[in-house]
Amino acid sequence: MLSHKAPLRRGFVFGVIEMTEQSRANAARWACGYCFAMGGMVHGSLMGRVPALKSMTGVDEQELGQALLGAGFGALLAFVFAGALVRRYGSRAITVASGLALMACFPLLGLAQNVWYLAAGLLLVGLTFATMDVAMNTQAVEVERRLGRPCISGLHGMYSLGGLVGAVGAAAFAGLAPIWHFTLLAVLAVAILPFFARHLFEGRPKPKEEEAPAQRGWRLPPPALIGLGLLTLCAFVSEGAVADWGALLLHQVMGASERVAALGFAAFSATMVMGRLFGDRLRVRFADETLVRTLALLACAGMLLALFSPWVASVIAGFALVGAGLSVVVPILIGAAGNRPGVEPSRGVAAVASFGYGGLLLGPPLIGFLAEHVGLRLSLLVVIGLCAGLALQARLVRRPEKVG
Repeated sequence: MLSHKAPLRRGFVFGVIEMTEQSRANAARWACGYCFAMGGMVHGSLMGRVPALKSMTGVDEQELGQALLGAGFGALLAFVFAGALVRRYGSRAITVASGLALMACFPLLGLAQNVWYLAAGLLLVGLTFATMDVAMNTQAVEVERRLGRPCISGLHGMYSLGGLVGAVGAAAFAGLAPIWHFTLLAVLAVAILPFFARHLFEGRPKPKEEEAPAQRGWRLPPPALIGLGLLTLCAFVSEGAVADWGALLLHQVMGASERVAALGFAAFSATMVMGRLFGDRLRVRFADETLVRTLALLACAGMLLALFSPWVASVIAGFALVGAGLSVVVPILIGAAGNRPGVEPSRGVAAVASFGYGGLLLGPPLIGFLAEHVGLRLSLLVVIGLCAGLALQARLVRRPEKVG
């Protein structure tokens, strides 16, 4: 009898250990998801309160575009040292520390009185958020490895969900001054963070992983990736244009109240979330080239509706269509870069992503400059042109046929 029980007991013990590891990985996935959602909440809240920040500081469209550029410069500055911090202290420590720093900087935007204070506040937000972004994406890679199944796309969906919550919150708290609105959200986020942070993995990389970025960091992207990079730039500028200027279009051009204007980005975020949740299923059924072309045309149609409809509800519906159209495009572009023949996947993804971040820097000042000279509505025609470019060059995401 004993000879039969011992193996069963060992198997039971190993099963418990396996279940415990799986439970830890699932807990870390939810913890990482909360961090993504927290970052999205900050973004959605800020974009929903752009009209209030513009009114409070007295800036015009061009100055607002220049101030929004501060967040991009902050992000670029963070990319210089964020990776080194993660390698030295681990992704958990930097995720938590930068998340707390972001929540400390976020409410300061509500104190801005002119364009310089607004730009400085956005630079701090960009700096802290980009550091957190590097750390939590590194954590996400570790979580996915330990889970043994894909989860990063879902985690990015949590960022979009956080943006939706932030945008809806901006509509709900439109009667509050931004300082009180932002402070309330920051306090709630910080209060909840410890419950999730303890489940994150330490996330210290192995020495081999530490050497890789140094070997590849400053090389120019291979020519095969330039086209994909430019398409990624188009997608990022289009997304950023709706996020940065959508509420202002509704409020200033269409005459919607600030509360209703915040719903434009909320609709955009809602369809972005749904698209990311079901995007992988679409990719199973349709070719990437077909999806990019069709969805880019959907985004074009949505932007035309948003810009030229005489009804506020239709403008919001147009932004929803843009969100649905753009939701799956960036994941497809990044996947295509990672599958380029002769290019290491990590280098391909990094090269294409750098074009995207460059687009986020280019977009706000470009549209702000155009808005000052031809009006906000006409300046946003740029988005239609960029989405048309995505549709026309969708063939670039086609995966090369395997030989043999």
